[in-house]
Amino acid sequence: MIFVAGLIGTIVGALPGLGPSAGIALMMPLTFGMDPISGLSLLTGVYMGTMYGGRLTAILINTPGDAPAIVTALDGYPMMRQGKGGLALGISAVASFIGGMFGLVMLIFFAPVIAEYAIYLGPPEYFMLMLLGLSMIIVLAGADPLKATIATLFGVLLSTIGSDYVSGNTRFVIMPELIEGVDFVAVIIGLFGIGEVLVNIEKRVRLDMGKPRFRIREFIPGGKDLRKISMPTLRGSLLGTLIGVLPGAGATIATFVSYITERKLSKTPDRFGQGAEEGLASPEAANNAAVPGSLIPLLTLGIPGSGGTAIMLGALIMFGLNPGPMLMIQSADIVWGAIAGLVIANFFLLASNVLLIPLFVNALRLIQRHLGPIVVAFCLVGAFSINYGTFNIWVAAIFGLIGYLMKKADYPAGPFILALVLTPLAENYLRQAIMIGQGSWAIFFSKPLTTLFTSLVILVIVIGLLKRPLMKLWQSRKGG
Repeated sequence: MIFVAGLIGTIVGALPGLGPSAGIALMMPLTFGMDPISGLSLLTGVYMGTMYGGRLTAILINTPGDAPAIVTALDGYPMMRQGKGGLALGISAVASFIGGMFGLVMLIFFAPVIAEYAIYLGPPEYFMLMLLGLSMIIVLAGADPLKATIATLFGVLLSTIGSDYVSGNTRFVIMPELIEGVDFVAVIIGLFGIGEVLVNIEKRVRLDMGKPRFRIREFIPGGKDLRKISMPTLRGSLLGTLIGVLPGAGATIATFVSYITERKLSKTPDRFGQGAEEGLASPEAANNAAVPGSLIPLLTLGIPGSGGTAIMLGALIMFGLNPGPMLMIQSADIVWGAIAGLVIANFFLLASNVLLIPLFVNALRLIQRHLGPIVVAFCLVGAFSINYGTFNIWVAAIFGLIGYLMKKADYPAGPFILALVLTPLAENYLRQAIMIGQGSWAIFFSKPLTTLFTSLVILVIVIGLLKRPLMKLWQSRKGG
């Protein structure tokens, strides 16, 4: 059952617009009447499978199946265009497995310890963490900081559409469908899926698929590739687990942070975005490590760490369990049974994903001539499946055109997406922090941990602003 659940999750994760939340929700009716261990194993298998599946369409056709797979597409799709699609899938499968196992080890051995420290983080600390993520946009700015800033502000503006978190007042709502804001998944489907199709049609891009081959050894990373991705995979696993623990952060932020970290640590940052193996391995490890990481606050505190675990919270309650500090004492057999199911699912998914790589690559080779219409059809179906309405189809179509124009004008999509993800969280935590501080901004310096996060934000911004002038000064002196 776990094996079948993993395969279902892989397929659901590969479909644009669905992702873990939709996958778990779709499978939940099948668990009615099951015993809690079997039901939770089925749902956790689907959860882990969706994290594996999101990379398939991201690498093969540059259409992320879910939000965390956005970062996978940055280097995975360029590898596909260079004829290394099978290797990219192999690297991502291995990195996903290691990240998942690392997160599970942390869940098994360190859940009580991590939960004990995570409980001390309040709205001020979370706001500073979100602000730290936004300040990282300076790192993503690339050659043109002005364009990156414009893209960021566009993301911030878009994220403010809808009902205000605190007062309930509506902002920029010109039609009823916008009361809940612009759906993030519909935006990324249009921006990365439809936008890429439009660019490829104009440039007449044809993927370098090579000759049809089904030899498994060509898709499994060799010793040289494994050595290259070993440290990035471990760093991504650690970051994914730690960020997954933070409620509301989830795999999306974990993948962005791990990618930025690898780019900063790399001696050749220019390779990132052009098919760097490290830029693929680290986010994939972080993506899968965030799954067990997000289960830590769910099982120990009753706080969901992501959208997927929010659905899992409903499943626990449905089975008559009470998520919180007493869960692992009162229902230890059920909790550890579900965790064992996750371990089994991770092994099954590694084997199935590696064995099916030739099938994925060769299927893409056969349909390459008709790839554009197929991708657009997948995107539109994915946008429709978000809430089964036509509004998100229009959102995906509009942002497909915006994505095409951004590529034409060389505006980076990374800062835009990062701002779109982090701004709602940052605004929510900012409001809560100011209310706790009774209107005083001194709350951001009231505790050592808050002061540390605030200092890190200031340091990142200062370094980002001074980096370019200092580099120019150093180069001029070197030239002189």
